[in-house]
Amino acid sequence: MKIDIAKNYGLLCVNFVNADSTEGAVFSFLRNLQRCFAVSLDFYERMKSRFPSVIAITAALSADEKNLLEFILNKNAVVDQLNNQFKLINYGIENYDPRARTVKLKSLDWNRDTAASAPNEKKSGPVSADGAGFLQTFKLLGLSIVDGPVAIKIDAIRAEIEDRLGPVAAGRISGLISLAHEIEDLVSRLGDDSYEKLELLAEEHREIFDLDKKIAAIQTDCGGILRMIIEGRSFHNIPTLVEYLEIYNNANPHRLAIGAENRLLPVFAVDEHEYAAADGFQGWLDALQKMIAYSLIEFLKSEKSRRYLKQCRTCRKFYMARQPKIQKYCSKQCRLAWPKLQRDAAGQQRSDPAVPESGIIE
Repeated sequence: MKIDIAKNYGLLCVNFVNADSTEGAVFSFLRNLQRCFAVSLDFYERMKSRFPSVIAITAALSADEKNLLEFILNKNAVVDQLNNQFKLINYGIENYDPRARTVKLKSLDWNRDTAASAPNEKKSGPVSADGAGFLQTFKLLGLSIVDGPVAIKIDAIRAEIEDRLGPVAAGRISGLISLAHEIEDLVSRLGDDSYEKLELLAEEHREIFDLDKKIAAIQTDCGGILRMIIEGRSFHNIPTLVEYLEIYNNANPHRLAIGAENRLLPVFAVDEHEYAAADGFQGWLDALQKMIAYSLIEFLKSEKSRRYLKQCRTCRKFYMARQPKIQKYCSKQCRLAWPKLQRDAAGQQRSDPAVPESGIIE
């Protein structure tokens, strides 16, 4: 492979990682595909208009509302993680209200323990509990999913959750409690109506917000791989690279097309006319991850092209250097800003002994 083509693959990954937002990363990716793959000239404009935009959904929100929405989305993500663990003990979380610090638990066992419930037949249905021994309470009442959820104060169940499901689950309970404090602070300024409006927004557009977070995770993965490459880490010691190599091996875009300047270019691994359309949100995610993995591995295959990969010591962004020599800054502005950054860091260290001498990476 010619080194300029390999560098284009690297540039696609670099620009994707450096983007300030998930949406910016996707648009950067779509723009850069033209350099590496035989896609039509209007591909970027067509696909940009189809992308399910989080920014479009949140454009009318204030800064505080956006922060509250982010906390709600984080809360929902933690609840989803906990639900996967609660299934191990045959229970599920129907809802967590951070304002009331209350979690609504339900039994996933459709087979009522009739022997246990016989003495308590009049007590079936939604039950209020203080959290102490909640699993035993469920069992004694013979509750099943048809009886409805049981409301329990979340801080009252943390110890029992740790005992039954381990420290990871207990840590997630603690995370929900911490999120409750953040949410409560914002709700005190915005009001309960704003919370309910944003809860509804998060639920209505759940798939789009989930897609956004998953694309952000791809950004993080790719950035971590680039950073470890620059650090000189062995490929064998980069676990995420192994995962992306597996995706690359399954992508299989080995057909070629004639490009400009008599170059033979790989054909886009996904039919561009059906890109992300057939499978909706999952289609976007699969195609994006596949092409990032393909571009990353094609770049790394060329030992010469890897020498051009750098990370700016000032802004910490990745860039492709003009020459494979020692180059420490991505731009003249960053080169000029470096001395001031050093002085500011030195001043902060003198005023705050807790800041280590290695606070600035040389």
